[in-house]
Amino acid sequence: MSPPLPPPRKIPIVPRPRRNELSGSYLARVARANRTDLRSFLGLLGNLPPALPSGSPDLAIMVLTLNEAAFVRLLEYTGLNAEQLIRAIPSLAPRPKSPPGESPRIRLSFVKTLANDCPGCRQRRDGAHADARLLTHKTACLRHGYWLFGQGGGQPLNMAAIPEVAAAQRRLDRIATRRGPTAAMRAYEIASGYLQYSWRSDHHPLWYPTLIERWQQRIRSVGASPAQITWQFPGWAVHPECTAIAAMFASPHWATLALPVPDRRHRLFYLQVLAELGVDNEMQLRSMRTFDPLPGDIQEQAQWGRILSDPEWGAPPPARAVRKTIPFIDITDDYERSMLGLLAGSRRTT
Repeated sequence: MSPPLPPPRKIPIVPRPRRNELSGSYLARVARANRTDLRSFLGLLGNLPPALPSGSPDLAIMVLTLNEAAFVRLLEYTGLNAEQLIRAIPSLAPRPKSPPGESPRIRLSFVKTLANDCPGCRQRRDGAHADARLLTHKTACLRHGYWLFGQGGGQPLNMAAIPEVAAAQRRLDRIATRRGPTAAMRAYEIASGYLQYSWRSDHHPLWYPTLIERWQQRIRSVGASPAQITWQFPGWAVHPECTAIAAMFASPHWATLALPVPDRRHRLFYLQVLAELGVDNEMQLRSMRTFDPLPGDIQEQAQWGRILSDPEWGAPPPARAVRKTIPFIDITDDYERSMLGLLAGSRRTT
């Protein structure tokens, strides 16, 4: 049985909570400001998790979750307003559905995200670690020149040498403002999957080498040596193109236009993809199969009533859902005509 906790009393120094700060980061700053260690301060709030290290580890990856009783004790020690504190630090919200009468308890978890916190911003926040889960669309810090997302995340980056990367981050900010951060990054990750994996490995469109050379040149422009495989490129090397395609995927207008229809207006969608990628959109675009597997994915998801901008895109079909019949209509009839010619020729030879 745990020993009883002492009655809480107001501590001398209460650091100001920083917006979107990690709960572990704030509790550690409270402890340091009052000349104690994190474990000792947490011991005043409730029963500690067995996995809590004895020292103060890198709190950028830590979330300390309090139950209702422990959260009340934190408010009594700090004198802070509960609503304002949770608004600033969402991960400090008490764990829901605590059993009635549960003793004060604290749990430990780790942040799992592709995003990183900017070291320069952290210094400006008096060492407060940001909860990167709430800032996933901040793939780069333009103020301090850091790349923060995915491959190469947390590394300084000379934005002056690659202004298109900074411009892409500003565009991604606008997408997140308009569509929401979750929708923006969902579209970004889908776009990245096609650009760095599907179009490289599976089908390799004729215009794809143009992109590879552009990404390699972007890497060389900052004095680095480019890798030979796209998934080994730093995230910032492909950021402008990923953002450009994400803007289309997050747009209900373009997502709807991508659906195959008899008048072949979905050709405009694929022309826009080429325009966004900055490759020759006046080329002879005879078949949307050059974008495989994207057209097939669009057709498959449309069978379940989904378009690219839907949050459910790519998820398993819902239970008891009725599959719609969506024909695979190419953007021109060139491919169908060539196939008919081949079939007719084979019949004559036999």
